[in-house]
Amino acid sequence: MKEQRKESVEFRYYEMPQGMPVLALLGERWEVPYGRDAMHFHNYLEIGYCYDGEGTVYLGEETFSYGPGTMTVIPRNFPHHTVGIDSEPQKWEYLFIDSEGILQGAFANKPRIAEKLLERLHERMYVLPHGTAPETEALLKMIFEEMRERRELYGEVVRGELLAFLLELIRQNPREAASDISLPGDRCLPDVLNALEYMQRHYRENIHIEDLTRISHMSETHFRRKFGEYMNISPAEYVNLLRVKRACELLAHSDSDIADVGMQAGFRTTGAFIRNFKKFTGVVPREWRKTSMREIDNPTNYNVSIRKGW
Repeated sequence: MKEQRKESVEFRYYEMPQGMPVLALLGERWEVPYGRDAMHFHNYLEIGYCYDGEGTVYLGEETFSYGPGTMTVIPRNFPHHTVGIDSEPQKWEYLFIDSEGILQGAFANKPRIAEKLLERLHERMYVLPHGTAPETEALLKMIFEEMRERRELYGEVVRGELLAFLLELIRQNPREAASDISLPGDRCLPDVLNALEYMQRHYRENIHIEDLTRISHMSETHFRRKFGEYMNISPAEYVNLLRVKRACELLAHSDSDIADVGMQAGFRTTGAFIRNFKKFTGVVPREWRKTSMREIDNPTNYNVSIRKGW
């Protein structure tokens, strides 16, 4: 079996479709040999389902065997890698889920409950072999089918199924089951990931480099170098990317004026908002809003130098 490649860990980001809290990677495109890509991590909760094939899933430095019917649950910012037992194509399908948006929306009047549920959902990676969680597997297949067929009201149906699916996943992840995962490669990676989580939670605030160096236990020079190695983008650029992504959501789904959108997304001035928005999307916010209203496919095509998902 091919050895795990520890020398490279990549950050790959995905963009949610307009108006949907889930991105589904379905069909023949994912019938490929597995094991050629590097260890990597994502910006959303990843659910994988194996239809055909056998091999090993590397979750950090932990290993789990998989086969048909295996489900993988990988929170954002957790390094992972799948290696097939041979070079033959295998069939997987995937969901990338905006779990925060779903649970915070469902428990809008109970934010503390939403926070606790999210902590349980994202505190560890795990693998569910076929038959160990039949209700969860059935819900996942229902979501796949709705996303594949896109029948009338599929968006509303998928949102309801996603909430039920996430709650079932949380049931599969009791507090006492949580365990530390050894992360691959450079010993600085866990500290960089801690800083990344902080940035994703607090990007609307005024984040100082001192906050990040304190969380990561590194000097500023060392932190900037390590962050750049993994993210291929500077800390300040990544915070602005998060803000631009939030601004895109607000532009597409609210009537707020441009200045208010920038403030809500975390930019301190309208000038900084417009400048960074154009840098990442190629157009100014007003033009982006017009494009999104025409429902052109994938208008959030950020021109940043971090590797996008497959």
